Formats: sequence, C-alpha cells, structure tokens
Amino acid sequence: MDEIDIESALNEIENESDDEDEVQISLPEIIQLMEETWLNEKFSPEILPNKMEIVELLLDQITTLETNLKKLNNSDFKKGLYQMEVDRLRFLISSYLRKRLEKIEIFCTAILEQEKLRSQQGKDNYLSQNELQFAQEYDQSIKDNFESVMRFCPGIIETQIISPNIHSMVFLKSKENIDGIVIDDGNDDNDLIDLTTGAQVLIGYKSISNLVKNGDVHLI
Repeated sequence: MDEIDIESALNEIENESDDEDEVQISLPEIIQLMEETWLNEKFSPEILPNKMEIVELLLDQITTLETNLKKLNNSDFKKGLYQMEVDRLRFLISSYLRKRLEKIEIFCTAILEQEKLRSQQGKDNYLSQNELQFAQEYDQSIKDNFESVMRFCPGIIETQIISPNIHSMVFLKSKENIDGIVIDDGNDDNDLIDLTTGAQVLIGYKSISNLVKNGDVHLI
C-alpha cells in the first residue's frame, strides 16, 4: 500500500470517531499543509512565521487516530502500516520544531531584534510564545556567559550579530501562476520572471521570501 492509500485509509479511520462536529479540513489536507510547512522551514535560510495552528491540528488528529487504531485487531497487517504513517507524522512535527529551535539558537539576537521591530510596527510575530520565551532565555544565557569570560580577557571584543543569508539559492515549486517576480540580486538592473502553476525553479530566496510566507510557492 502506497503512502496516498495509507493517508486515505487513516482518514477513514479518523472519521470513525464519535465526534459529531463538522470536519472543516480532511486529514490528507492537514498532512499536505504540514509537509509543505516542514519543507519551507527546512530550506528557508530565515525563520518563518510559525504555523503552530497546523501543528496543533495534526496533533489533535494523531491523538484521534491512535485512539481509533487501538480498536483494530493486532493481527491486522494494515494496523502496522497505519502506525508507521502515524509515526511519520510525529516525525514531521518534531523535525519542524527542532529546525525552528536550531535557527533560534544560531540567529537568536537577530531574530529577537526583528521580533521587537514587528511588535513596534503592530505586525504579527514569527515566534510562538514558547519560542519567544526560549529565545529570550537563550539570548540572556549567551550574554551572561560572554560577560563572565570578558572579566578575564583584556581589551575590548565587539560582539557580532549573526544573520541568515537571505540571498542564498533555493528550489521552489509554484502553486499558481505568478507574473512579474523581481529577481533581487543586489544589482540595480533587476530582471523579472513569471511562474506558471507547478513550475520548479532555482532562485535567490530574497526574491521570493514573501511568496513563501503567503503560500503562493513552497520550497522543495
């Protein structure tokens, strides 16, 4: 049974729940959103706006799935396949969250400065509340350690803020027709390109960062 069949079967199992609330989005759709969210975060040089609502949606579905999977006979071969898919979904979530924490640790000061600026401008923060708390505590820990070391070091050492390379090249797949994308390569003579639905291109991240965040394209 291939992955698509597994997801469809899992969706059927999920729908066996006694919950009578109307399902607004199917399990395969949630999985697709989570996979795109994971790939975007994995390949984006900067931290992206958090998608914790998708994570929580999938976690809720996983809980329901695991409850309903227990009702299947252990001798049913399909039960093992379904459990493997559930484990894969848990991996997607943990890998996504780990990647975000990794970026926070590397670019902590830069991320916090950007978050502060967004707050001042009345924009939504990219970090979740838990991530913001982690970033602030991590940043303070680094500063405390640095000050401790500096007590024993003569002279003045300037700290440098490490920022992501937003000019790095990324692969993307367009989800719709998009006209007039400006190729921002740092020169004044910026070119324009058009994308058709399903087109896959290699391009500088800065040129399409907003398209990634808006969901018009996704990284691959």
